[in-house]
Amino acid sequence: EEEEEEEEEGSESSSPPFSYQMKPPPEGCCTTDGFCQAGKDLRLVSISNEHIEVPSGFLLVGAKSPNLPDHLLVCAVDKRFLPDDNGRNALLGFSGNCVGCGKKGFCYFTEFSNHINLKLTTQPKKQKHLKYYLVRNAQGALTKGSVICWKG
Repeated sequence: EEEEEEEEEGSESSSPPFSYQMKPPPEGCCTTDGFCQAGKDLRLVSISNEHIEVPSGFLLVGAKSPNLPDHLLVCAVDKRFLPDDNGRNALLGFSGNCVGCGKKGFCYFTEFSNHINLKLTTQPKKQKHLKYYLVRNAQGALTKGSVICWKG
């Protein structure tokens, strides 16, 4: 339902942004920045040396949180929904998994951003909050790779 409302908003015109209020997480969930609602740490600096199971067809990417400007949150996203190097050919929609608690099958970025406590002050516009591809360096540590090229 929320995704349809986002689509109907349409163009990113010169109208002023409005504050976007996310639904509160279910009772008993973790709401700490940098952690998923199950309480698992998602910050790249904390899990860069951990083995992360990435399903076939998924890539690890880093999301920028306004509340954690010096950190990237690690996310597993179906690569079909990410753009190519020219910022094109990404399927509409979203499919992602939480690398912290292992919860799979998030079909809406709004639902996913709630789960990873990505507290956004403006209405999410799809997965454009995913900023970097994550890669393993020569020592095997997960590091920030190239910028994800989102266009129009």
